[in-house]
Order: sequence, then structure tokens, then C-alpha cells
Amino acid sequence: MLQTLELHNLSCGGCAATIRTALDLAGFTSVKVNLRSEPHTVTAEVQDDEHLELLKHVLRSHGYPLLTDEVDLPDHTNLNFS
Repeated sequence: MLQTLELHNLSCGGCAATIRTALDLAGFTSVKVNLRSEPHTVTAEVQDDEHLELLKHVLRSHGYPLLTDEVDLPDHTNLNFS
């Protein structure tokens, strides 16, 4: 079945190429990276829950955490630009 995941840090064609290559090397098929949607997404064919976890692991290990992951984003509320 096809699984679509929404990702942080996915912003350009270089990111998309990195993801496609990493998932191809991990054995995933039907990989599609969508930079036109907001948030940006990756879709791949997964066989079962274990395969889905591998998909998530490959994405995270290449710097693309899921939107549902807790990530440390910069806190810009205390910045002083004066």
C-alpha cells in the first residue's frame, strides 16, 4: 500500500533527490516527493508496519523528520534585532 508522510526540512530539488536515492537504496518503490504541497510530502510503497518504520527511519536518518515528530526548532521569540 502507498504511504504518504509529511516532513520537516524538505524544501528543494536537492532534498528530493537525496530522499529518492536513500529510499531507492533501502529498497522502496513507487517513491514520490511532492514539493508543491504544503506541507511537503513523500509517498512510497510499504508492505507492512515494519516496512513503514524502516521508511520513517531512513527519512529521519537523512535529516527529514516527520511533522508528527517532536523536533527542536529554533525559538525566535527571544531574539533582539535592534
